[in-house]
Amino acid sequence: MSLPNNLKDLYAEWLQEFISTLNPKQEQLTLTYEKAKRNLLEADETIYYPRDLKKVKGIGDTIMKRLEKRLKDYCDEIKVEMPQPAASTATRGTKRGTTTLRSNSRDASGGEPPTKKLRKYIPKKRSGGYGILLALLEANAVIPKGISKDDTINLAQKYCDHSLNPNFATREFKGAWASITALKNHEFVFEEGRPKRYSLTEEGINMARILKSTDGVKFPQELENSQNLAHNSEKDGMIDANEFTANYSELLGTETPLDAELSFDRDNSLLDITFQDSQSTPRISKMNKSFTGDDNSSPISSQHKSKLAPTNGPLISEIRALKRRFGGTSYELWTKGSYEIFPIIDHREIKSQSNRDFFVKAFMRRGINSEVRQLALGDIIWVAKHKESGTEAVLNTIIERKRLDDLALSIRDNRFMEQKSRLEKTGCKNKYYLIEETMSDVVEGMTEALKTSIWLILVYYRFSIIRTTNSDATVERLHSLHTVLEEEYSRRDLLVINPHDLQNQDDYRYELEKFRQEFERTKNIECCHNFQCFQEILGKGELSTIGELTIHILMFIKGISIEKAVAIQSVFPTLKHILTAYAECRSPEEARLLMFNKFGNAPGLKKITKNLSEKIADVFNKS
Repeated sequence: MSLPNNLKDLYAEWLQEFISTLNPKQEQLTLTYEKAKRNLLEADETIYYPRDLKKVKGIGDTIMKRLEKRLKDYCDEIKVEMPQPAASTATRGTKRGTTTLRSNSRDASGGEPPTKKLRKYIPKKRSGGYGILLALLEANAVIPKGISKDDTINLAQKYCDHSLNPNFATREFKGAWASITALKNHEFVFEEGRPKRYSLTEEGINMARILKSTDGVKFPQELENSQNLAHNSEKDGMIDANEFTANYSELLGTETPLDAELSFDRDNSLLDITFQDSQSTPRISKMNKSFTGDDNSSPISSQHKSKLAPTNGPLISEIRALKRRFGGTSYELWTKGSYEIFPIIDHREIKSQSNRDFFVKAFMRRGINSEVRQLALGDIIWVAKHKESGTEAVLNTIIERKRLDDLALSIRDNRFMEQKSRLEKTGCKNKYYLIEETMSDVVEGMTEALKTSIWLILVYYRFSIIRTTNSDATVERLHSLHTVLEEEYSRRDLLVINPHDLQNQDDYRYELEKFRQEFERTKNIECCHNFQCFQEILGKGELSTIGELTIHILMFIKGISIEKAVAIQSVFPTLKHILTAYAECRSPEEARLLMFNKFGNAPGLKKITKNLSEKIADVFNKS
């Protein structure tokens, strides 16, 4: 017995067998097999080898392999050889056939055929990479002078059809900025520093010029290339001619005595000012008057208006030029009235899955402009935006919003301690835990743990707590807080720090404390980082040291809090030290008790019990 010349009917019969074995709930799969069977019977070609089935519309690799296996079983039953196509056979007109013939061909000398040259990467017109290259060329951002991501996006958007920023409202979590990866891989763009700055390499300059000339692009300031963004940027590594070193006395003028009446009563916390009852409202205005004095009480405004601006010219345009350096770090001064403040809400902060923009709309109804972005840290922060330059700075107020059930879960999986540690690194003076007391089954049995956590937040970590009953009450509290912040910053100058190259997250806070110690001698000046620096440095995975990574990995072990992890890391600085310590143990019993012997008598939360010591040994001891 032998196989027929055309196996089409056999294949169709086997497809029907597959259909009959399907579950009634597998409707979609049934439709797929029925479509494949119908198209197979309607095909005019001869179907013999299993690979011939790929010619039929609706038959892919999965169906073909199942039919091939069925054909093999059938051949075994009738004791005939499985049909095998010749290895050199190539189907005319198909791409794979052409590839096969090319791979088998050799030149007369027997050498290998020439390898195909890789195609040079050229960004598509009006794509993200296209816009970024033209933006950097327009800004004359050439090594070693670079510009920031925000500046690049602002310049590149007009050359790009797609948004360079993510749009969380439409679930577009990656904008056209993702093209920067391809530009770096092809060595068109060079990235350096923290916060990151971008500049063109030689290849990038050539490619950008080709794109510019090919498409006839004209830059707005092409005739004044010397006055470009990279040259004037206060944040590049080159020192601006107008940017000289100036400490507090040199900034304000050594002849200006400190005015004691300008001091702000820090004994009254911002939370008390915000949420006191209506009877104490007059005290706020009185306090604000004592804090601000008259409208011209700012030492910057009063002492330097005459020096910074001519009497017949606008002040703000001159204030933009007030850029200085202190301790090798650039900074600029924004006088009161030259900036506006608004809240930024993390895109994950929603009321429900069906009401994702609740907070933005609620703020809008109350006359508050707000934005939704992906925040590196915190759920709500307040930023200041310069009215002329558009530069943004992070103010000293940050909020972590928690529902009561979410707080309970974060305690269980150690997120609570990790978030607390990261919030402390911001250096913000006003750190809030906003707790919405919505109940769920998760909270049951965790009453004492919640009480302890709230006590730690208030007393030990010195964070403030805002307690609300639901999202609507949360909006009311945030509205009150925003009102107080607007009033406070309407009478305050901002000193915005623009660091060049921060090595880790601790440097972020160190720079802030250094500037505060020098410049916040009166309460009319507040020091803060620019928003881009906040986003890049304080991300969860950014600039982690080996020690921080060790602590983070240890906290994945159930039962290890951040205090225990820090204690272990202080004795065993890296994972290698931990593994070495376990490798040197002479018996399994010694390994199980290693951490207990080291930290069994440690004080408070650093203590490690025998059970926890055994868990750690199970992770790190493989002997």
